[in-house]
Amino acid sequence: MTPDPHTGLTLRGRVLIGDRLRGDGTVSVYSGTEADQPVTVTLLDPEVAADHASMQAFLGRARSLARVDAPGLARILEEGVDDDLVYTVTEHLPGQTVAQVLEGGERGLRYAPHAALTIVTGVLTALNEAHDQGVVHGGLGPRSVVLDGEGRVTVTGFRMLGIEGVTPRTDVHAVGSLLHTLLTGSHRFDDDTVPSPSSLVPGLSPELDRLVADATESNPRNRPRDAGQYLAMVEQVARSLPGADGDAGPGTEPIPVIDAEAESTGKRPVPLWRRAPFLVIAGVLALVLVAAGWALAPDDTAELPDLVGYTTEMAEVELEALELGLAYSYDETYSDDAQPGEVAATDPASGAELREGDAVLLSLSIGARYVEVPDVVGGTEAEARDLLRDTGFSEIEVVQEHSADHDPGTVLSTTPEVGEDGDREEGITLHVSEGVIVPTLTDMTRDEASAALESLELTAVLVEASSETVTEGWVAAQNPEPGTVIPDDGEVTLTVSTGPEEVEEPEDEETEDEAADPDPEEDPAEEEPEAPAECSAQAWDSGSTYDSGDRVQYEGRVYEARRWTVALPPNVGGEWGAWSDQGPC
Repeated sequence: MTPDPHTGLTLRGRVLIGDRLRGDGTVSVYSGTEADQPVTVTLLDPEVAADHASMQAFLGRARSLARVDAPGLARILEEGVDDDLVYTVTEHLPGQTVAQVLEGGERGLRYAPHAALTIVTGVLTALNEAHDQGVVHGGLGPRSVVLDGEGRVTVTGFRMLGIEGVTPRTDVHAVGSLLHTLLTGSHRFDDDTVPSPSSLVPGLSPELDRLVADATESNPRNRPRDAGQYLAMVEQVARSLPGADGDAGPGTEPIPVIDAEAESTGKRPVPLWRRAPFLVIAGVLALVLVAAGWALAPDDTAELPDLVGYTTEMAEVELEALELGLAYSYDETYSDDAQPGEVAATDPASGAELREGDAVLLSLSIGARYVEVPDVVGGTEAEARDLLRDTGFSEIEVVQEHSADHDPGTVLSTTPEVGEDGDREEGITLHVSEGVIVPTLTDMTRDEASAALESLELTAVLVEASSETVTEGWVAAQNPEPGTVIPDDGEVTLTVSTGPEEVEEPEDEETEDEAADPDPEEDPAEEEPEAPAECSAQAWDSGSTYDSGDRVQYEGRVYEARRWTVALPPNVGGEWGAWSDQGPC
């Protein structure tokens, strides 16, 4: 076997690269050592690293991951470039992956329901921290969940490139598939048609089937919106399951998969040592429930009212009035009936019986799914994008076509055509006269972005703004947005971060005399024009969720969330959208 050319090399004189563990054609993962401590080294493959945009995307992704500090996530210790090696160094995780555990038995292995939910709870708790900070995983599976000898669950293996279009709902689907694998020991299914766990393991609770089905819905809009919402659902089911399972093992230890025939004939019974801890727990739980009989009283239940057509504020008032400590959350859905921002549906449906701590999902309307395509032909692509987004289209594709009669960047036609009903889920295509396509310039330094534009014979217009999330000297925003077609001599505005805003010391208060005697040469009628707001808000991210009042900056403007929202860009929806335009920055 040809030795790996990177094994034995040293990064920055400190990190020794060991044996190659795996690779996918984009990155290769190696064991490593730093200061006599084991680490994991990820190298961007040389052919990919030769592409400047890919290298910057890799390093930008690494910086984003390094900012997420959560106990259940593998920590990135370092990222950088050493000669021609683009790399990250991640903490070493002792233990085995779920895949290694399940594939290690002579027969198949699976986890008991409580143990499976314990693992998934650990995964979702870690992902929730990432989602809260706008970071998605993009590659979760049995090989990226590590279990150590003390029962700790750690998530690793974040996808480093190719995460365009990945959202928190993508991660939720992956966790649902993982739960299916934990419960059944099988991953032999098409991701679009995940079978119910009970069809493979008879006797599993219908609630477990529902958990898997909800997360693996083929339409992402029908899934829990992020890890936090799915975590609430998992915890609710975990509380409702019986305290003892006939096939349950202690902790997160897997158990042999026993087929129905073996169970019915009494073969390979579950050893008493596996069942005893759970039988004891069940007995104690029963005594507690008997002693606290009030917990089962009818007063602790209520019927979910019909909230369709309510605003979020009205719906929350109704739910709080039930005094059940409900965990309510939101997602978005199309609706021909409810006005944008109003409740279009609930899960569970109105009339359902609710108990203390139950989760209620409120689906907010984002308007009708099918809307008439406005007339954008003859205008610029930027104007067309604005009008289409005001109409409700968020997926806009651009196709360049030759035209001797129109300036570059002019809209020639649309698909569907103007006046036809367009499907907001499918998006719309703009056919635009040929010009220069604006590249993605965020996650580049000022000089790198300027050079990229110069190579395309475009002019860079530089403005500066403070930013809490983007490193000083790096591009925080650009206008026009990536993918826009503009003339050969067009301009692109780059908002360059100056780092976090400095807090100025308050000036001494003016005396009464100073206040009473203004400068006679100063004309009080002359007022300074209002300066644009500083871009101190974080850049909008398609994978993040935002609550009412959150601010973001997008394409040189500041937007404030009117309500909970995810995925939709801030300039979508106009007056009825989830975002309120606060002006330029």
